[in-house]
Amino acid sequence: MAKRWIEPDALETDEMQRQASELGVHPVIARLLAARKISGEDARAFFDPQWEGGVHDPFLFAQMPAAIARIFKAFEDGERITVHGDYDADGVTGSTVIITALREVESRLKPIETPSNIDWYIPHRDKEGYGLNPTSVQTLKDRGTNLIITVDCGIANVAEIAQAKALGMDTIVLDHHQFGDELPDGLLIHPKLPGESYPFPHLAAVGVAWKTSCALFAEARRRRLDIPDGAEKWLLDLVSIATVTDMVPMIGENRVLETYGLKVLNKTRRPGLKALIRMAGAEPGLLTTETVGFGLGPRINAAGRMDHALLALELLLAENDEEATVLADKLEACNKERQKATASMMIEAEAQFATQPEAPVVVLRDEKWSPSLVGLVAGKFMDKTGKPTIAIGKNGDRWVGSGRSYAWYDITAAMKRAGEGILTHSGGHVQACGFSFTDTSRAEELADRLRADAAGSVDPSVAVPSLNVDVRVGLEQLDWDLIKDLDRLEPFGEHNRRPIFASMGLNKVAFDTMGQTQKHIRLTLRSDTGRSMKFVGFNMAERLAEIADASKIDVAYELGVNEWNGRREIQCKLVDLRPASG
Repeated sequence: MAKRWIEPDALETDEMQRQASELGVHPVIARLLAARKISGEDARAFFDPQWEGGVHDPFLFAQMPAAIARIFKAFEDGERITVHGDYDADGVTGSTVIITALREVESRLKPIETPSNIDWYIPHRDKEGYGLNPTSVQTLKDRGTNLIITVDCGIANVAEIAQAKALGMDTIVLDHHQFGDELPDGLLIHPKLPGESYPFPHLAAVGVAWKTSCALFAEARRRRLDIPDGAEKWLLDLVSIATVTDMVPMIGENRVLETYGLKVLNKTRRPGLKALIRMAGAEPGLLTTETVGFGLGPRINAAGRMDHALLALELLLAENDEEATVLADKLEACNKERQKATASMMIEAEAQFATQPEAPVVVLRDEKWSPSLVGLVAGKFMDKTGKPTIAIGKNGDRWVGSGRSYAWYDITAAMKRAGEGILTHSGGHVQACGFSFTDTSRAEELADRLRADAAGSVDPSVAVPSLNVDVRVGLEQLDWDLIKDLDRLEPFGEHNRRPIFASMGLNKVAFDTMGQTQKHIRLTLRSDTGRSMKFVGFNMAERLAEIADASKIDVAYELGVNEWNGRREIQCKLVDLRPASG
């Protein structure tokens, strides 16, 4: 069934024509930029991300000088430094970045044969949960840790960092998550803290770890240690991964880091990344944000979901091809297991949804579901239904849930309201939440409370499957100049997704199914002016019935290039279709 298409407000034609002329871009691209409210100097910077001026001084972080001084004190005093990361791709890549940088500096300060004082810790996703916990803090103390560096966690661990301090351990927090009214007693490198002087607030945790590494290298050079110029740029292959997977806005400094990061990723020196790229079936030199988002990121995340995130961390830190291949094989097995388990959970979720189709918020629960996968189910089901969705699994005696929503319904605040007196833990942000509880007898009460909360806040006309369309175009405008300028919009990501075009009132010339399973469709459509184009729709065969009797149809699609047998042609990949209205 066709989704509700959401199109941008009408745009001022003269302004778009002026922008197209000034930037030297296709008129359709100018309309797209205007719809995304990118103009003037912002548009010029968008098309030409520059390292100089686009990447800020890491010492602009208010507490960066103190953090770097504390790290060097640890080096000088022979203290043990433990990097405590999160178990997702942002935490794993960010941990790899700072571990690599610490090792680089340490190797210049002590004889090679001396054992390293740098180690790491990542909690088990199901058994320990997110961030520091009292047991892990004590474990680090027993290990001999003097300085903890958290990555992608820590800003909300006020009690645990206080515990660490009482045990004689200092903490440096590298994070970007939401924080509470009270901040931890540590050195905090976080771009959104109140009064923070760093000029760009949207870094992923891997970006924060990279900025800290840049500062560490800069101080090492100031102390006349032999850190090669540009060493920090070789860490950008990792930055390019989590800047995509953590869905931070692909604007400003993130766009610069991603642009240059993809260049480094495509010629990465890391045996682990090379093995991961092979497992994803990708080709070095041709990696894009889509490769990262659909190939590399899910495989890194699969380790924490199905086994332990240490597997992914060890892969990224692997020092030779043989070790990397063994670890990549294990990671691939985790990813296949994750795909199979998620597909099974989705089938079970469909059956549950059939009992609550009119509810303003979807609540799905099964004690057999892995808490590591419920977030995936919630996200997929929200996309499918257009409704805020909660999915809950169980680990031992603890129910663990994850929620996904839209900007118009704060799912974290809603869960806190509905879960008062029931939940033992909750957190998150407007569009995603995590929570847990132990009292099974109150599980249905929690669901009822959430449905009641949503009933007064969720507009049924809005809570339907929807599609954001960027710009309407006529088939006559689809030319090679447009394709060339589309490439200039990369890298794609949050706030700069791959454009979706719409063409309205097209005449059907031919349509049929294709592929071995006949699940895909191929359409030839013609505009009233006589221009014909071919469209392909993957896994859309069942949608043909919706347009069988329509005299004209509307289509939403992505543009690309199909290369086959030495020929290149513009490819229109269907995203949605519907009978034309009016």
